[in-house]
Amino acid sequence: MKEVKSYKSIQTLSQLVLYLGFVVLYCGCLDLHSETKPDRQFQQSVYLLDRYYFWSSEEIKDPNSIPDNVWRKLEPNQLGLYPQENQFLYIKFSDQFVRQLKSPVLSIGIALEQFKLFQGSELVFESKLQDHIFPYIIPLNQNPSGTLILQFQSRYKSFIGMDREVYFKDHSQALIDLFLNNFSETFFAPILLILSILFLGFYFLRKKEIIFFNFSILLFSASLIEVLNGFVGFSLSQFSDFVVPLTYFNFAFFPFALLLFLIGIFPPFFRNLFKILAALHLIVFFISLVNNYENGISFLNSENDYDWIIVFEGIVAIFSSVYVLIKGNKNLRTITLGLLVIVIGGLHDILVDLELLNYGVRLIHYSFFLMLLLFGFYVFKHYWELLHSISRMNTELRNKNKELQRLIQIDKDLALANALQKSLLSSKYNEDEKIKIIGFSQNLESVGGDYFDHTKDSMGNWAILMADVSGHGISSAMVAAMSKMAFVGAGAYLQFPSRVFHSMNRHLVGKTKNLFITASYVFIDTESYTATFSNAGHPGFFLIRNSESDVIHLNVKGKPLGLFSHLPYDEETVKLQSGDKILLYTDGIFDLLNEVGQSFGEERLKSLLWDNRYQKFQDFAKVIQDSLFKFSVGWKYQMDDLSFLLVEIK
Repeated sequence: MKEVKSYKSIQTLSQLVLYLGFVVLYCGCLDLHSETKPDRQFQQSVYLLDRYYFWSSEEIKDPNSIPDNVWRKLEPNQLGLYPQENQFLYIKFSDQFVRQLKSPVLSIGIALEQFKLFQGSELVFESKLQDHIFPYIIPLNQNPSGTLILQFQSRYKSFIGMDREVYFKDHSQALIDLFLNNFSETFFAPILLILSILFLGFYFLRKKEIIFFNFSILLFSASLIEVLNGFVGFSLSQFSDFVVPLTYFNFAFFPFALLLFLIGIFPPFFRNLFKILAALHLIVFFISLVNNYENGISFLNSENDYDWIIVFEGIVAIFSSVYVLIKGNKNLRTITLGLLVIVIGGLHDILVDLELLNYGVRLIHYSFFLMLLLFGFYVFKHYWELLHSISRMNTELRNKNKELQRLIQIDKDLALANALQKSLLSSKYNEDEKIKIIGFSQNLESVGGDYFDHTKDSMGNWAILMADVSGHGISSAMVAAMSKMAFVGAGAYLQFPSRVFHSMNRHLVGKTKNLFITASYVFIDTESYTATFSNAGHPGFFLIRNSESDVIHLNVKGKPLGLFSHLPYDEETVKLQSGDKILLYTDGIFDLLNEVGQSFGEERLKSLLWDNRYQKFQDFAKVIQDSLFKFSVGWKYQMDDLSFLLVEIK
């Protein structure tokens, strides 16, 4: 009897926490969208400015030359227009606000189509991404030219124009706002992923309980929805060819996963009804993809075509939930409440998107978490009842199994952390007609503080970064992730190494908790065959040129990142030649020991590079890696994380 009372008390406590969670979410919803909230950003909104539009059958190279008398004024709350076939849409508004900002940008909350941005007669930005759903932060000239003009040519059949959230902001503030606005999604995504793995583990422990498997799938899809959002989506924009399709497929998959979850719970009649809906959902989705295959699938038009099936599914779910509630099925009360919450929130936002309701509070995010909270409560309750039914004779074994699960989960978490950290690194091999790059990294522990990045700009030039966070392990890996985000945020200044480090340092100071980052950065101009470089307390890098008498060590002075604010960073430029090789590295190579305690050292590395300078590029990189491996007897005497990047100029 005591155990039963304990179970009931825990259930009562869980219900109390659930209701409190609902109140917090509801109050948070009211607070975030309250009309009394300080409206700092809204005062910078483009929608406070007069906006004008103009249709053209031909692309105009200098939209600033369009006569004033042909522009037509947009309504104050009008977002855009209905597309016209083979027509370009131009929208202009004043850029006078930029003079009030130190580093002005145009922050666009979501951009669904390709566009160009002109400041006066100057083209300052061109989007080449299709079906793009992530934010843009576009640097502007600080001296206003009078107007900003957006040029659109959309393949989206239902809409052409701007988003609801278009602001003038300072560059650093835009990044901070973007991160803060999406902090909850970014924070909850890994939690949902871990919960998904946890419930998948529950399923394998009790394979007859399909509810755990279905809920695991639902949580996994939810984690993707949350992580491929806002700030993270912005950071992964260079991988848009992969991220955008994944995002849209997952948007369509989540209602399907929800139906699978409900199939395993509801009574037989509704179970069969949901099976029919699930099959119909897949059929309509794939038909919509086929119908919208225009120079590659148009996901936006596809989504527009299968919205009706989601609305229909929502209506059926509402009636099913109401029926179950009326019949008084207490076991399904929590599930039906969660279902009603997500369906009503989703229907509300779809009707807002269809402009059948006025734009106001968006409910889907709050409904989303409240639904998962209710569903999670139901599944945990179900699992708790299973545990409660186990005989006392299995108590000790169950405790040991729980401990084993905990250790397995820790291993999975470490593996996940290792995989997430590897995502910081650029691909280990890259090549174009001007350059070859090979990278290598070996952490001392599961995760470490070394990372490298190499990215190609629109002009074909290369930006290459090698960074090393002090220490090693999880804390260093977290700071490495922060510095990676800071480097992404400095993307507008890639051709200016000193400005890249200045921007990164400004974002990192005060946030690294006494850890610091050393880094070496090289910008290679493939047209002029020059390398401009800067340094932040790093060992520098080596230039291997066959015509020279020795390896050339290149370095400039600079303090590590994250320690002191307002630090200057110097930069220098060196002329490159065809066949030149560049090695960027971390000092973990120098600290590598052999079995008698000798360190690898700088001179040994220089000798290795010089003796093998005539090797083919990939063989050269393999020689370096094998030499380090053999010297430390299979990394047995590795003392720190180590990494290197080898670059060859064609």
